[in-house]
Amino acid sequence: MANEKNKIDIFIALILGIGILLVTGWDKIDTLFSKNLIISIVTFSLLSFFSLKAYGSYKFLALLMFGSIFLLSPEVFTSRQGELFPVTYIIFTIYFSISLGKYMYSRWKSSF
Repeated sequence: MANEKNKIDIFIALILGIGILLVTGWDKIDTLFSKNLIISIVTFSLLSFFSLKAYGSYKFLALLMFGSIFLLSPEVFTSRQGELFPVTYIIFTIYFSISLGKYMYSRWKSSF
């Protein structure tokens, strides 16, 4: 049986990634197939996918994760270029730490 939920989430994440790129600085992109464009779409889509996955378990954290994606682009806050991206990394690290902790706890509890 095919996993249709992941396919839908990947499609939605791709749309969100392109949407974020359009909102935060499409005018800076010169050509359609430039390396920067492809890297940006992949990065924003991947982070959007993780935000969608987090939304099932942690609604507030997922909204915070999605909102923090906008801090990656230097065009959003021009006076603070390059200073706000660690906020995104910290929020995503918190999500991955919680997920890893729940996984390790469930493995520990099931071993006895």
